[in-house]
Amino acid sequence: MTPGGMARLVAADLRRHWRHFAMAAVGIVLGVAALAFFLALGLQVRRVLLEQVFPADRLEVAPRSADLDLLAIRLPLGRDALEADDLGRLAEIEGVLAVRPRMRLTVPALAVGGAAVFGAGLQSEVVADGIDPELLSGELGGAFREVSESFVERPCSRDGECGPDAYCAVSAGICRPYLPAVVSPQVVELYNGALRRAYRLPKLNPDAIAGLSFELIIGASSFAPSSTDPLRERVRLVGVSEWAIPLGLSLPLGEVRRANRRLDSPAAGERFHSAILEIASKDALPGVVAAVEASGLEVSDRGAGRAALLTAVITAALALVGVVLVAVSSAHIMHVLWLVVLVRRRELGVLRAVGARRRDIRALLVLEAAVVGAVAGLLGVVAALAAGAAADAFAGARFPDLPFKPDSFFAFEPALLAAVVALAVGACALGALAPARRAAAGDPADALAGR
Repeated sequence: MTPGGMARLVAADLRRHWRHFAMAAVGIVLGVAALAFFLALGLQVRRVLLEQVFPADRLEVAPRSADLDLLAIRLPLGRDALEADDLGRLAEIEGVLAVRPRMRLTVPALAVGGAAVFGAGLQSEVVADGIDPELLSGELGGAFREVSESFVERPCSRDGECGPDAYCAVSAGICRPYLPAVVSPQVVELYNGALRRAYRLPKLNPDAIAGLSFELIIGASSFAPSSTDPLRERVRLVGVSEWAIPLGLSLPLGEVRRANRRLDSPAAGERFHSAILEIASKDALPGVVAAVEASGLEVSDRGAGRAALLTAVITAALALVGVVLVAVSSAHIMHVLWLVVLVRRRELGVLRAVGARRRDIRALLVLEAAVVGAVAGLLGVVAALAAGAAADAFAGARFPDLPFKPDSFFAFEPALLAAVVALAVGACALGALAPARRAAAGDPADALAGR
């Protein structure tokens, strides 16, 4: 049978039995729509988690912890800092592009200010650390950088004499640079959620906090008197970053190192408490993790592994619903084709009598089912796209602008859509195999005689 003749027979049969095929295709449409919808949702959630919230191309490495609990006290038994040798070994691991150390501020600190935003000055204890400015160069450009080493002090009597990136330390009568700082999205959410309500303060816009400044008194505490003269610096927020310390303030590494050396000890300025590894590719991630653990260090998960696993499990469970619908619809297609074969016994017998081979009959029925699957799959994709657009519109109108909120909650990749359509075609063709074999195996004489 020629391809043209096969195509005409398929079209004619689909027109005659369109009601049966349409009823069978409803399940395929729903299954493909559900499968594409949930897979696209899971793919986008996973992408946001692993590329923005928990970037999979970076790992935070810390000394392996070992603690001993003594009633309410937890005694640390392992070391809590990375040495220079540790950083060297990490840099030699295959797949590691760069090692970015970070250092905690080992003395207390107080933040004072906020009158311009809150209407009155506030004071709070601050947990701070220092991170390599290169780590945030892609996010913040040159706004987050080391400032003290390159700044030239000069006499002043007021802020306006020092330029936009400096202030006048009136007590000393010299210009000093603002220390750039970043905070994590968790800090903004904590303030906007609980703290502002408790203290009746205004809500902050995370996209507009850059430029806010306050005084940072390093070496001072509201809990205990300081044994040294504290450092008084003025800090300016330059942005929000996931790589900032989760509940505190992150400054350039060199600024924290200088504060630790002066107010704690020279050794405190050489002890790094963790390091962030920049990975060449996500494919290199398993090997890097294994090498880090083999060196006696541990990877700080930051929730990435748990988030990825939870997302994968939920996506798989929801996608299973779509797969089941497609499978059930495949069985329905098989049932419809059994009925079509019974109705068309004489027609199929005539085809066999005029020269059609058994494989032509099998190909005819399987091709009809595949066409039904393709049309139903395409309709299912259109339904999934429409449902995704409706969900995005609803979320845009009802959900607030939160950190990492994507423009769309769905990643309808062309490869994904093609795969679900191919699944529909394959499921329908598979369901047609048994009826097609049965129709091709019949005797033409019996079909023509009505037996």
